[in-house]
Amino acid sequence: MFEKRRFLITLTWTLQTVLFVSRAGSAEAVPADLSRLETLIERQGRLIAAQEARLADLERQNSDLQARLEALMTNGMAFAPSACVTNATVAQAVSAALSEPGGAAARLAFTKPNGFSVVPYGYFKFDAVHDSARTAFGDAAAYVLPYSVSGGGDEDLSFSARESRLGFAVKAPDHPRLKVTGRLEGDFYGDLANQDSYQFRLRLAYLDAAWGEGWSLRLGQDWDAFTSFHPKMLDAGILAGTGHLWGRRPQARLTKVTPLGDATRLVLKAAVENGYKNDVDSDGQQDSNASGVPQAVGQVALETRLLTRRDTVLSLSGLSGEERTRRTPSPDTYPVELVQLAAQLPLADPFTLQGTLWAGQNLDAYYGGVLQGINLAEGRAVSACGGWVEGVYDLTDRWSLALGYGLDNPSDGDLSLAASRTLNERYFASLFYLVTANLMLGGEYALLRTEFKEEDRVTDNRIQFSGQLSF
Repeated sequence: MFEKRRFLITLTWTLQTVLFVSRAGSAEAVPADLSRLETLIERQGRLIAAQEARLADLERQNSDLQARLEALMTNGMAFAPSACVTNATVAQAVSAALSEPGGAAARLAFTKPNGFSVVPYGYFKFDAVHDSARTAFGDAAAYVLPYSVSGGGDEDLSFSARESRLGFAVKAPDHPRLKVTGRLEGDFYGDLANQDSYQFRLRLAYLDAAWGEGWSLRLGQDWDAFTSFHPKMLDAGILAGTGHLWGRRPQARLTKVTPLGDATRLVLKAAVENGYKNDVDSDGQQDSNASGVPQAVGQVALETRLLTRRDTVLSLSGLSGEERTRRTPSPDTYPVELVQLAAQLPLADPFTLQGTLWAGQNLDAYYGGVLQGINLAEGRAVSACGGWVEGVYDLTDRWSLALGYGLDNPSDGDLSLAASRTLNERYFASLFYLVTANLMLGGEYALLRTEFKEEDRVTDNRIQFSGQLSF
């Protein structure tokens, strides 16, 4: 920038000198020459100012793009608004640790002899939860159990460390046409019913190949393609069964990122996924696998900057598939359908408003319909609608607060059992404190209410304390 400015100044004075010399013989032309010189100097000054402003803007854009490239190289994710891990607070800490050059994760990084760079990351997490009424599933709550179930309506206390996580971000050697990354990540939720005997569970395992102008192909297990972001909260269930649809499953996903301006991108995703997680007829085969067709997912997302320097994300997603049951009473093929709107709006530097709205049927594999997908007794898919909204306020560099609400409302007419869940909602407030850059302490209060077809509504007052050390 400064070299260009010196060049323009030198050019200006050179032109002035030439003009003076050429007019030196004419005294009458001196005033007119001075006027032209002043105009020329003023014009050159404006050009210099414009060039400086343009260069400053380009430097800002370059800095932003460099940060995104670093995140892509380490996380294997294309322009994600937040890292895709279950706990939203953890996502920010892990993302920062991975991208910070002097961070703990960077210091643990190593390069293999074949040129692959590997960055280990993870965290240790402790959760203590007290429920005034027992929930499914303890430290990862989805809904309140009815009174007819053993322990239903009774208080419950759980201590857990199974959300602790270990992962590896991998970057392949440089290639002139491809940028190849990979990720392997797991936690200890393999046996959800046992809070003391932890079994390792695979969360993420994928490769990502990026090429050309914004194209990328992801193969392996990753978050559902319709998931753009998660609520910021301590509960590992992240509103499962109370309005937030999500899951991780094997898939093949094609992504195209198209720049529409200096800070605006159009992101298109198309994926085929394995819709497993259900065997409602207990025939030993996942119902989605029995259908013989994958679940198809598509998303259109706009990422731009409106009121702050942080990205605003607006997305429309759709999902279509089917499940098949073979056993009586209702052997049939049942559709899986979803339409979802999502928005993440940074309204001010410290405040973000975010949430989703959705409707569909047979969504229990995605924690929709309060985990109810097929009514075998009547041979019909369970329709449902819901969503969630949350406001996140960064009080200081260390303190942050989140307030939110989630709702899942299945169609009563699609349910027949007395203990069928007809409505599930949660109000929650979360407080987070960063003791250091890697140590977080937090507290959360939630009010959960679950209604049933022919049983009394059950309410749970839930208090959670968490501590987490990220590396």
